This record gives sequence, structure tokens and C-alpha cells, in this order.
Amino acid sequence: MTPVPGLLLALPGSVVSVFGLYLLALALAYALGGRGAPSDPTEPKSVIAVLIPAHDEEHLIGRCVESLLAQSYPRAFYQVTVIADNCSDNTSLIAAAAGARVMVRHQPNLRGKGHALRWAMDQILTAPDPPDAVVVVDADSVADRDMLAALERELAAGHPVVQADYTVIIEPGSPRSAMIAAGFLLFHRVRFSGRARLGMAANLVGNGMLFARSVLEAHPWDAFTGVEDLEYSMRLRLVGIGPRFAPGALVSGPGPSTRAGVNRQRLRWEGGRFNVVRTWLGRLIGTAITRRDPRLLDSALDLATPPLGLLCLASAGGALLTTAAVLAHVAPAWALIPWIEAVVAIPAYVIVGLRAAGAPRAVWRVVLGAPWFLLWKLSTYVRLWHGFDPSRWDRSDRQGGQLVTRRVDIAGVPVDTVDLAAAIARLKAALAGQRLFQVSTVNLDFVVRAQHDLEVMRILQSSDLNIADGAPVVWLGRLLRAHIPGRVAGADLVPALLGEAAKIGARIFLLGGEGGVAKDAGARLGELYPGLVVSGTYEPPRAAVENMDNAKILALIDEAKPDLLLVALGHPKQEKWIDLHRERLPVSVAIGVGCVFDLIAGRSRRAPRWMQDRGLEWAYRLIREPRRLVGRYATDAMWLVPITLTALRSRLATPSVEPA
Repeated sequence: MTPVPGLLLALPGSVVSVFGLYLLALALAYALGGRGAPSDPTEPKSVIAVLIPAHDEEHLIGRCVESLLAQSYPRAFYQVTVIADNCSDNTSLIAAAAGARVMVRHQPNLRGKGHALRWAMDQILTAPDPPDAVVVVDADSVADRDMLAALERELAAGHPVVQADYTVIIEPGSPRSAMIAAGFLLFHRVRFSGRARLGMAANLVGNGMLFARSVLEAHPWDAFTGVEDLEYSMRLRLVGIGPRFAPGALVSGPGPSTRAGVNRQRLRWEGGRFNVVRTWLGRLIGTAITRRDPRLLDSALDLATPPLGLLCLASAGGALLTTAAVLAHVAPAWALIPWIEAVVAIPAYVIVGLRAAGAPRAVWRVVLGAPWFLLWKLSTYVRLWHGFDPSRWDRSDRQGGQLVTRRVDIAGVPVDTVDLAAAIARLKAALAGQRLFQVSTVNLDFVVRAQHDLEVMRILQSSDLNIADGAPVVWLGRLLRAHIPGRVAGADLVPALLGEAAKIGARIFLLGGEGGVAKDAGARLGELYPGLVVSGTYEPPRAAVENMDNAKILALIDEAKPDLLLVALGHPKQEKWIDLHRERLPVSVAIGVGCVFDLIAGRSRRAPRWMQDRGLEWAYRLIREPRRLVGRYATDAMWLVPITLTALRSRLATPSVEPA
């Protein structure tokens, strides 16, 4: 038997083994080194500008800004700035309402995070009083309370570029989310911590990055591909700057919400990474040899290390092929040695790393499904083989009320895929706006009525925010594969909104109701929300919309100068009244609220919480008011059948884009 076949099989095995042993060494360095004692708090020395590049992020930007404004780092030492980058939604309004400074950028020919960062940095660093450092946080993220303090401690210790620990928020019940979280823990926390313990630098990962002003002035941001963070890392390494990993600086963000979104993200990341390897690996090695700089060689090794999925596929495939060759007496047994090393080292890296990283139980469960994950990864590599444009810009989609497709069409009625927090964030921004923002609380009766009342259909299709106020609406949305997080009842929305409105001293007008309920509700609101100004109430006599004394009503509202108008005339009368007078109403937000005045005033009660949680509030109302509701509910039930069948046909005709 000639040694040639053995060498041909053992050589690639040796390469895969080296990478596997390298990763295992990092995991062991992290695990054996312990988590380390937290650094002692230090007096702040640096003024920090926090930049949040945001393209159409109205659903999550408020949460991100709030987490950054709640930092333990002294508020006087940092400013949060949102870059509203080519936005077509309310990102800028919501960010401003949350307390951020907003920079609006409109350059549609230069799209992407890299261009947005360069544009903002150029302005901030050339201002009369520039900051000492710039921190970049993604708009969908939540920053740990001590993130800025931990980043600044590393800066004060002499590290001009620092990378935070970036993890994924695991969506309950989503194996895909847990698998992505596992990858982030291994790639960010384990590898970077291990490298830090061995005295090596980290790479930038785009979120939670700190740059000293001196670095950005000497090396302006000039990375504009889909993996701009890794590209800029290579530029810094070549000039002798190694990013420092700060394990105490934590920032988390959601993964993509859909299978298609995951595929696009993975293609962008891995395609972009392969492009960086092709562009920079030779330069790193050549410069390391020329300068005799071992730090650049360790950077080259880390860059050359293939993605974990590819290593798993290569080690398993190579081991099987070599075993077959040995059994067929084509290759000697020693050719298996490097493949066995790789097959042992790579799973050991995963197990040791996840254990050291404190991976939650959900992550461990999905690791058992890794073979299916590897098959999906294989399809990604096949697509990359056919070509990839590294300059391509893709909009990431989100989970939990932050989807790119923000509305679902239910029998012609658009419903926003928002939860209560996202709805309140949009309304807070709308309160600061100059045009009327109409809100409709859509239940099944709204959808049914719109089928035979074209005016109602038109109003709902033009309404600014349609929340899912009925369990059947949520179910129908999910049948259409839209991620509606859950029911947002008007009875929950109004109190939550009034609590926020009270903080800014907003003025409110209550229109509708009977028997003095508007006045009673107004008095009760004054007790519940001391900062809220109830500027007026009025209960018009019963009449059709066109027969009401609208001149008098509008005069009363003009005189009261409210910011928020609650209209309790019953559906569809309240929606029609708002729509009819939208050009005359001097308010920022108008909501049709149905029976909410009665609830606030204590004249009626909601169903028990257990019934609300199970979508049975309609049954409670039917028991209490059978004469008024039995006919309406019967009609709605009859319409539910064709509406559901239409939704099923639409589902079957539309490719799946939501999580399986």
C-alpha cells in the first residue's frame, strides 16, 4: 500500500484538526480561567457619544433608547443619538419621545449601517466639543445597565477599541432562536474570552463597540460591506490596534424572526466573512512576516478558522470518507488520526464552551438537533458557491412585534403586528406629532362589519394603527403566518397610554358615553394620573353621525386644546366620526374606545383575568348582556367561517416565511 492515499486524506484532516484544537484551547482557557472578579468601579473620565444606527426600527427603538438612558454610567457623561437612516416610519419620532437626540439621514443611494456610521461620526467628531469616545449599539438591542461603565473601564485602562459581550435574546419555545443564541455564545463569549485570557485581541461584531476619538480621527470608519465590523477590525489590526473584549459589558438583541430572515442573515454574514478572508488573510500573513509581528499571525489564524458548522461538516465527512478508505484497504489506519482528533475536539469545544458560558437549558436542548442545523448550513454553503455580492445591503427582520412586514391583511382589514409595548411606543411618538393619528381597536365585529360596509373598510384601511383587540383576530393573523404577539385590548391600551401621557402633562378630551359616565371617568382619571389634564368631557345626544351637533362638539374640543381624544360612541359610529372630522380635529391622537369610559368610571367590570388570557372575554360579556350581544355574536360567528376559509386559502397560496 503506497503512502500517497494516506497523505492525501490525512493532510486535510490535519488542517481541520488544527482549527478544532485551536477552538478547544480557547474554550479551555475560558473555562479554566474562571469568570474573574468584576473590575472595581472607577470614577468616569470619558464623555461618550452613543450612536444607534436605525433604519425603520419604530417597533424596537424606544426599548433600546430606554435601556441606554438607564445606564449606571453618570448621565452627564454620555448622550444617546439615534441615526434615523433613510427611514419611512416613525423611528425618529419614537426615538425623540424616548429621550434620544435624533440625526436624520436621507441618502438612499448610500444605504447600510457603515454609511450611516461614517456620516454621523464625521459630524460628531468635528463638532466644537467632540466626545472622548463613540459607542455603537444596534437599534434592536437592549443594553445591560452597566454596559457603558464596563466599556469605559477598559478605555481608561488604555484600550482604545473595546468590544462588548453580544448575546441573543432567546424567544420562548423557538428552537431556531436557541440555536442562534448558542452560536453567538460560542463565537462571541467563548472565543473572545478565551483569546483575552491568552493575551489575544477580539474582533468587532457590530454591536456594543467602543472607539476612542483618537482612533476614529486617525482611522475614519471606512467599512461599508455587509460585515463592516469584521472589515474594520482587519484595518485596525494592520495598524497595530487590537480590540479588547469586555466581558462585563453586556448587550443583547433578538435574532431574525423568520426562516427566510435567518437564511438571508446567514448568507450575508458567511458570504461577507468569506469575502474578508479572501481580501485580508494574505495581507495579514504577509505583513506579519514582514514586521515579524506574531499578533498579526494570531489574527490570521482566527480569521482563517472556518465557521463552526463548516468545521463540523468537514470533520464528519472526512472521518467517514477516510474510514471507508481504511476499511477498503485503500489508505493506512494512521490517516484517521487527524480526523479523530477533529471529531473529538470540535464537540468538546461546544460542550466545554457552552458550559463555561452558562448556556441556558433551552440552548442545550437544541444542541441535540445539531445534525438538522448542519444540513441547513450545507444549503447556505451551496448558495455561496454560486456567488455572493459582499456590498449587498439586506434589511434584517425581527421577532416579537418588530417585523419588517408590520401589518397583516385579515379579510381586507389591515392589523398591525404589535404588542402593547410597541403600540404605546408608537402612540408616544404620535403625541409629539402635528397630524392626527387615528387608532382602531379591531375585533371580529370590526372585520365582519367591514365586509358589507365599504366606508368602515376604507376607514380601517387608512387608520394609522389597528391593534388586535379580539382573540379571533389574533388567531386569524397567526393562521396567515403573521406573528401577532397577542391580543392588545383597548381596555389595556388606554390606561397604559394615559400613564405615559401623564408623565408629559398631556391634555385629554373624553367624547361619548351616557348618563354622566364621561364626567365620572374624567374625575377618576384625575385621581389615577395626577399629571394628566382632563381638559373637557361631552356626552352628545344619540343621533346619526351626520345629525349630531358637530359644530358644537368641534368648538368644545377647539376650546379644550387636547392632545388626546377618546371617543366612546360605539363601533362603527366612533370611527366614522373621527374620520369625518380628522381635518378639523386639533389633536395628535384620536382613539375609538367603546365601553372604556364605563370601565374607568367603575360602572362595568371586565372578565376575570383567566378568561382574558384564554380569549374568552367575549363569553363573559355575552353572559352579562345577552339581549344586546347575542344577535351580533351570531352574525359574527357566521361570517367567521368564510373569513377563516379565505385565510386558509391565502396561507396555502403563500410560501411560509414565519418560524415553523
